[in-house]
Amino acid sequence: MNTLEIPTLQQTNTFAKNNKSNLYHEVSKETLASLFSFCNQHQASDSQRLIATLLMNATNKRFHTGDVHEHIYLKNDEVPQIQLFNILIEKFPFVKYSQFITNNAIIETMGDATEVTIIDIGVGQGTQMLHVIESAKTLPHLKKLHIIGIEPFADALQIAEVQINACKENVSFEIQFTGLNAFAEEVDFSVFENTKHLIVNASLALHHIQSASNRNEVINSIRQLNPKAFILIEPNVNHFEKDFSKRFMNCYHHYYNIFKVIDRLDISAKDKTGLKLFFGREIEDVIGKEEKDRFEKHELATTWIERLKNNGFTLNNTILKSPVASEAGVDIAYHKEGFLGFTNETETVLAVMYAQ
Repeated sequence: MNTLEIPTLQQTNTFAKNNKSNLYHEVSKETLASLFSFCNQHQASDSQRLIATLLMNATNKRFHTGDVHEHIYLKNDEVPQIQLFNILIEKFPFVKYSQFITNNAIIETMGDATEVTIIDIGVGQGTQMLHVIESAKTLPHLKKLHIIGIEPFADALQIAEVQINACKENVSFEIQFTGLNAFAEEVDFSVFENTKHLIVNASLALHHIQSASNRNEVINSIRQLNPKAFILIEPNVNHFEKDFSKRFMNCYHHYYNIFKVIDRLDISAKDKTGLKLFFGREIEDVIGKEEKDRFEKHELATTWIERLKNNGFTLNNTILKSPVASEAGVDIAYHKEGFLGFTNETETVLAVMYAQ
């Protein structure tokens, strides 16, 4: 059974058009009936059963239609978060290679500059910047690296500051860290005008900006800084879509392909389930929350590229280099639209973009 053969699920759009007066409730009821049927089919794979259950539970929470049904695959002991993060970084090709590729692009862009400033939007706990600092040790001309970390979660930002500052004694160049506890759309980027050799990095961060207008404003503000590079990693799926039935199908295909890749990883069954439940939190956000409460509003790479071009950026298709063409069934290749795509079968799950 492939991803297009869920009984009656594709009838949802037609059903919705005929029930506009009570759209959400009826779409929900139809979708849930399909998912219950699907979960009980013996020929379904473990991943199909699990994602169907996660979607079913999220839909129940969104529309409050019936009880949330537990499933055997949801009853595993929880895997520690740090263990999951390590697996994502070391084994999961979407994370492993997108970070490797962008980090190398940052180092190449730094070149022979003596002073470099990196604005890292969504710096988190500083993990990516720690790898950049380590690689920057190979740059003989570098005298000063200023990292400006933008992060809405204060606890993570504090950890980033501690970890990045701890690197000062182990490098031959000066490190300065400036933390901004804010969402990207709250930052006045104009204060960074005239910054020499500026690189802006946004790894899985810009889709958290809630409105299209704010996304455009942030990109425009960055363009005014004339950075040497603006590097983005973004999921390639339309979860910005407000129509529930369309967003539901986008969500299903996106995460089911992620689950199929997880199934190919050389890790334990328990860790595989742990990773899937980790992504299940995103599924709940995409499907199970009111529009005003959603956080994971992903968009297609082509939409981000259109915004970049409309604000005066051009895409560079040569600097993003992958050390492998494929791993765990994920093909890594350039797309003519201007991004490096990570594709499982026919679903391009992730995109890396390098703009100048």
